[in-house]
Amino acid sequence: MSTNLNILKWLFALVLIFGGFTVYKVFGVLADDVGNKEYVWLLNIISEFGLFTSVVISVGFFHHWIIATEERKETEKIFHNVLAKYIDGTVINAKKRGFLGITEKELDFSEIMHSLYPGDYVYWLITFDPRYKHHCREIELAIKKGVHFRMLVLKDCPISELCASEIIGFGVEEFRQYNRLFLTSLEDIAGRINERAGGTLGVFVYDSLPGIPLFIILRKKSKILEIYNSFYLSEPVGTMPYLHWHSELRRDTSYFFESEKWNMPDLFLDYFQRRWMIEKNKLGKADKKNLPYNDFLYAPLSGRKKCISLDCESDALSSPDAM
Repeated sequence: MSTNLNILKWLFALVLIFGGFTVYKVFGVLADDVGNKEYVWLLNIISEFGLFTSVVISVGFFHHWIIATEERKETEKIFHNVLAKYIDGTVINAKKRGFLGITEKELDFSEIMHSLYPGDYVYWLITFDPRYKHHCREIELAIKKGVHFRMLVLKDCPISELCASEIIGFGVEEFRQYNRLFLTSLEDIAGRINERAGGTLGVFVYDSLPGIPLFIILRKKSKILEIYNSFYLSEPVGTMPYLHWHSELRRDTSYFFESEKWNMPDLFLDYFQRRWMIEKNKLGKADKKNLPYNDFLYAPLSGRKKCISLDCESDALSSPDAM
């Protein structure tokens, strides 16, 4: 609608420009033809008014298209710089620290799944949400496409009971049932993923403090680290808003947190990696003592060591052989 109005405005302006010039020429000729007739002055006034209209509209047309456009661009640039400076300062350098914004009422899990590419890594730290079982098919398709999932899922334990008791309308026993169903679904996925699939799945079921809900994406192609984090309040984490963070993907951030260039995505990534290593060490101790370890699910089943690793490239860079 607004586009049509703009077109009509410019057409009207062109009509006034050329119409005014036409009036000027026509009535100018008429004034010359009538000679010294008593009403020649009226013809001259109409002619001059046509010229005046044509010139004024032409100048306005030129100013709007060339001068005003440049002035508007310059004003917008100045306004954007000032706005970014003060807003960024107001929220404690949020942009500098990697903050992008806040999601709507809940995280659009399906949209994120469809945005993943082969070679991407997804690190996921959760307690549980009863609707996650509905996304198992999307997780499986992403793995077969070449995406690597590393998940830390809170097991049925006293801590999980405390978390479940805080959720409105969601009892402890209901939490246990949904949690078992979710883990069973992940086991089914692991049973269907083989070496021909480009991606992998590694899931530690842990019983320590839950931390915060974290959904971390390491985008291999664009070298971007993208993170969503939320909070444990009175609703399941899947229905909560998430904070959205974004930064360049760095392979070694061990030195980074001491510098002035620190950002939240790197802190979140470091937190997940530390949590993962704690569970990985437990698995290693069980292996050394030849003890059964039932808190690790992985796929493909022939690639246990590969599924334990976080990012293969990162592991290779930090290994002694690479030094």
